[in-house]
Amino acid sequence: MRITEPDRSFQEPSIISAYPPKHHLEPADSRQLLLKGLYSVVLYLGLGYLLLKRWDLLLVIFGIIILHEAGHFLAMKYYNYADVSVLFLPFIGAFVKGSKKEVSQKQSAVILLAGPLPGIMLGIIIHFLNNGNQSNYIGGVPLQLVAQLLIWANLLNLLPLYPLDGGQLLNRVFLNEEGRLSNIFIFLSIAVIACFAINIKFYILLAFPALLVYRFFSARSSTKLEKQIDQSGIDVDKNFEDLTDEEYWKLRSIVIKHTPAFQQVAAGPPFVYDDKETRIATEVDSVLQRNLLMDISVVQKLLVLFIWALFILLPYLLNIDFLLIRYLYR
Repeated sequence: MRITEPDRSFQEPSIISAYPPKHHLEPADSRQLLLKGLYSVVLYLGLGYLLLKRWDLLLVIFGIIILHEAGHFLAMKYYNYADVSVLFLPFIGAFVKGSKKEVSQKQSAVILLAGPLPGIMLGIIIHFLNNGNQSNYIGGVPLQLVAQLLIWANLLNLLPLYPLDGGQLLNRVFLNEEGRLSNIFIFLSIAVIACFAINIKFYILLAFPALLVYRFFSARSSTKLEKQIDQSGIDVDKNFEDLTDEEYWKLRSIVIKHTPAFQQVAAGPPFVYDDKETRIATEVDSVLQRNLLMDISVVQKLLVLFIWALFILLPYLLNIDFLLIRYLYR
């Protein structure tokens, strides 16, 4: 009986990966960031004029805000934050935002203090150079009022209330942004800001506590998402670029399951791109772990506390009266 060898000319087809390449997440378009910033400036100035009815005072306030935000902006750029941009909020002010994988407590202290401190120093310099002279004006605004706005607006921002710079400094550097004490502090900030807004009848300030409450409960609702990611065993301590295709599509399925806006999106398998893929990829990127580097020593914390307290007390130490209300309402 002749035994024939099996025909080996036919080979099993190679296994094709079930996971297509992950969606390419484009970096933020710097032109789009600039346009959004310019749109917010136009909106801020337009609505600000409706409130104040004075271009000279509005432009002075706008300049003070620019100086403040420029301090944050330059510090974040110096520390290599990505997608740094400035947005203006009508009637309230402005904020600088950016992203970084590893957020340093030491760098955060510099960034947060870089906003208010230059304005306070400039205000004090103008105050003493002007020497209380009531005849010096910028446009129709007394120079002494400019000094007062520089000093007190920036001192207000140093108050230990979240999300002011002083509150963020306390929460990130001294409370490590987590735990019961951090939550208590944020809710106390919510209560104080809400009471203040109601007391002075400036109800637009209630947007701050409303946003903080929303963020708090959003964070609580994301606990299930984080728990499922932990159970999946996927290493999220990495950048989006370092995710494998398999990790991306697995994280994508989890994100879709826990995000109401994506409930109509097919999680797979089969794994196919959706019209909302860029938004989905952005959400996947957002669940990757951001590390807070505890790189500030006790001595450095004391130094930060000393600098903060010194600037809070500086107007009193230099005997600078709070004349702002008199200037605004005379």
